[in-house]
Amino acid sequence: MNRPTFLIAYVTIVFPVSVFAANPTTGEVEFLKAVGRDCPVVRLWPNGKVPDEPRPIASEAVKTTYRDREGLLNITNVSDPSLTILSPQGNNNTGVAIVLCPGGGYGTLACETVVETAKWMNDRGITVVLLKYRVPKRHQGFAMNYQPLQDAQRAIGVLRSRAAEWNIAPNKIGVAGFSAGGHLAASLAINHQKRWYKPVDAIDEMSCRPDFAILLYPAYLTEPVASRDRDTKLNYELIDETNTPPTLIAITRPDKFTVGSVEYYLALMEAKVKAELHVYPEGGHGGAIEKYPFGNWADECYRFLRDRGFLGELERPTPLTYKAKSLEDVGPSEELTLGDQRLRQILGRDCPIVQVWPDRLGPDETLDSVDELVTSKSRGGNALNISQVTKPTLTVVRPVTDKATRRAIIVCPGGGYGALAAEHEGAKVCEWLNELGITGILLKYRVPRRGGEFPKHHHALQDLQRSMRLVRANAERWGIDPNQVGVCGFSAGGHLCTMLCTNFQADAYPPIDGIDRLSCRPDFAVLTYPAYLTEPRESNTLDPNVLGLKRNSTAPLFVSGAEDDPFTRGILNFYLELQAAKIPAECHIYAGGGHGGGIDPVSYPASQWTTACERWLRDIETQVSRRALGSKSGD
Repeated sequence: MNRPTFLIAYVTIVFPVSVFAANPTTGEVEFLKAVGRDCPVVRLWPNGKVPDEPRPIASEAVKTTYRDREGLLNITNVSDPSLTILSPQGNNNTGVAIVLCPGGGYGTLACETVVETAKWMNDRGITVVLLKYRVPKRHQGFAMNYQPLQDAQRAIGVLRSRAAEWNIAPNKIGVAGFSAGGHLAASLAINHQKRWYKPVDAIDEMSCRPDFAILLYPAYLTEPVASRDRDTKLNYELIDETNTPPTLIAITRPDKFTVGSVEYYLALMEAKVKAELHVYPEGGHGGAIEKYPFGNWADECYRFLRDRGFLGELERPTPLTYKAKSLEDVGPSEELTLGDQRLRQILGRDCPIVQVWPDRLGPDETLDSVDELVTSKSRGGNALNISQVTKPTLTVVRPVTDKATRRAIIVCPGGGYGALAAEHEGAKVCEWLNELGITGILLKYRVPRRGGEFPKHHHALQDLQRSMRLVRANAERWGIDPNQVGVCGFSAGGHLCTMLCTNFQADAYPPIDGIDRLSCRPDFAVLTYPAYLTEPRESNTLDPNVLGLKRNSTAPLFVSGAEDDPFTRGILNFYLELQAAKIPAECHIYAGGGHGGGIDPVSYPASQWTTACERWLRDIETQVSRRALGSKSGD
């Protein structure tokens, strides 16, 4: 049987000599002017074969105003879809290509984000392909994404069929999109096994499955957009581990489409699709690389593609070296427990160790005073683990003088409220903070959980509230700004820090001295794979104890986890509460790393939380200071 031949014609246009599709449209001409260089433009469909066009529309047009913003390139009235190939210049072509779908509410194509993104990606050897898909919505019996998805399916086939012509690897072609374009990219990532149109030639026999998907503030993933109801028109039921490509999602907390992004990520997680979610704390809807801090999505994207094998071989990170098994014998002293002594040995310096409670034993104590149980059972039997704690302490780990910033963070190791993973989630974290000029203060809180009439966090929360007050009381002596004191917790320690952030206004113990007149509110908080945020764990129902969020008093939060962590559903549900309460917060969920990695690079890519957190800590420093000044002026 003879198959129809798909012919692509080229003409030369007047501004620099360009390879162009026949009869270039207004939008294509203006887009190439914005790009400022020579790029091929390819028609998607043979003449007369554009499917499901219900009736003629007005001629293609270019607008430079969009939602009262001037100087933006927008193309509308598209009935002749095309691809514009923006290849890397020079010899750095990696073979990776991204079909980029502009946003515009399915009414127009906002191309400024494509121009900006293409330059960044091209510099890193990635081909960017503008998909000029059909807009505005056709409506006459069609879903808003119907014709655009036909165009996207066809686009992947065209690229695969001519990949060699543009130095593209046919197995490294992904799709990305902004806003409505993100919705279109998600539509293609789900709906690629069956064409949404009758095949027109041999190109349509090729797979239109994208090899990866990048969704940038994707719109319309839930219906209505503020709800968690997954849009049935997207066919969520088709998401599965084998057929759905690895996906990265980036958005900002104030964006009205954030709920949909989180719900879409949960669907990917349920299907065990390799995926990441990055939610930045400010910025609203829109923007690309230059928008800060949202523009950090590009670095996360580049790493994500590298991790998935699209940009060369991944170098496996080197695990941390632990000291717990090689320490010299030492015993408790009159002032220090065995756990305190071991922490000093691991840190390798004489750090101040402060008793949390005046008589060493805290309130509501039901456990007999016994020697602490100190082992190396954490991290596969290599790292320090402390249990049987009845005498909580603070170990103050200061940075060297020339790095000190007067900021401090109380570090709460995890351990299921049964023990403390005090090396990789404690001492090592304090040393990392020191590199940033921050004093790390390791809290050895009471474990195991006492049970009986007390909830699992009760005694630990008493210790943490008292510790915040102690740090502020000793701020001048320790070289700390009392208005720059945060908390950082891991697993159960992350839950503990969450409890403090949402319950700091209610004392967990009766005041015992003047120190307890000081505030125990943290100025900021880092929650690393926090546990127990939903009850039961697999549900979307948040623990009532963590629901005390208040817009003007809850501290800015940084939250991170991993897709394969059983507590991540709780993290995402908690983040939606932060979003609803308009709390300044950032969230990163990585495609792997499991639970309990702490600061160890072996938990990569989840260990990348430190890179994002370092930037976040810099970003909020001024914000925290301004709040402190505002509080003083309001007193």
